Amino acid sequence: MTSAPLIKVLMIEDDEDDFILARDLFRAIKSSYFEVDWVRTFDAGLQAALANRHDICLVDYRLGAHNGVELVQAAMTGGCQSPMILLTGMGEHTVDVAAMRAGAADYLIKGKLEAGELERTIRYAIERKRAAALAAFEQARLAAFGAEALEVDGHDRRKD
Repeated sequence: MTSAPLIKVLMIEDDEDDFILARDLFRAIKSSYFEVDWVRTFDAGLQAALANRHDICLVDYRLGAHNGVELVQAAMTGGCQSPMILLTGMGEHTVDVAAMRAGAADYLIKGKLEAGELERTIRYAIERKRAAALAAFEQARLAAFGAEALEVDGHDRRKD
């Protein structure tokens, strides 16, 4: 029998009640075990995301003077490797599109969120990130192999 996988979650949320609700959703998921780290501010969230110690980041849209889209964009630009999911209290198409353009893996509405949807969204985001990393690795490996094939016996055939 295999044990449930451990998924490390960074939750960037300034509202403790919303964090408690999310924590309860994670506890209801039996297919995986979630270790949730919670930070309350934009700056602490950005710093934690850039540390790349989590499998996934959940980012609240409203974070004081800044918003979650700005955090996603700053984290992605700064080298965050974890997929980021934006959480918002209300579904707004403009926020959804802005999140996607900033690099968010998905967008969820807190009031409508259920444990199964949360688990599936996280699982898909992590798998897409893993597949993209594997594809990039294979592309780099093939490019190196192609360059090596062009340099046979110390002779660079590209110069011929």
